[in-house]
Amino acid sequence: MNLIKPMAVLLSAIALGATVQASAGGDDHQLTQHVLLISIDGMHALDYENCVNDNTCPAMASLGKHGVTYTRTSTSRPSDSFPGLMAIVTGGSPKFVGAFYDVAYDRILAPPTIETGNGNPPGPCMEGHKNGATTEYEEGNEIDQTQLNGGFSGYSLTDGGIKSIDPRKLNRDPFNHCNPVYAWNFIRTNSIYGVIHGRR
Repeated sequence: MNLIKPMAVLLSAIALGATVQASAGGDDHQLTQHVLLISIDGMHALDYENCVNDNTCPAMASLGKHGVTYTRTSTSRPSDSFPGLMAIVTGGSPKFVGAFYDVAYDRILAPPTIETGNGNPPGPCMEGHKNGATTEYEEGNEIDQTQLNGGFSGYSLTDGGIKSIDPRKLNRDPFNHCNPVYAWNFIRTNSIYGVIHGRR
């Protein structure tokens, strides 16, 4: 487990086709057309500053010159990839979001229909009752986690997507006809991705 994880090591708002003249405290962000979020486990703002000054990360340094870098951030508590990223994309704490770790326990959900690739066991779903089960939201939910694309034959060999998720490997909601619970429905808050999708 990664005990020290920055919540937003480098969050750069990168304008493509427009010039961003904004400071972290300014109100000039209306020019921003695209946002690139980079989160690196275990990397602190000081580590980013050092790699830019040492010229050991020229690509990130270039991104930093064209955007806004937020350096006064803090890790989630508990600190790990899953709750850390959830904090970045929702603005909520692990308790508020309901995401403490990619493998956890939920008092309501039922187990998956079949065993996941990482060994989360299957079990029955008692509709209309609290079930309680271990949850897993990581590569073990894919059709074939040994494949870079997750195992869906319609994708390129290196790019995966939603069709690579095997719904039989997802926990089920006993209060929604035992339907599988996808990751975006597992968290208790809206995320930036839901907001973006809703604006299309």
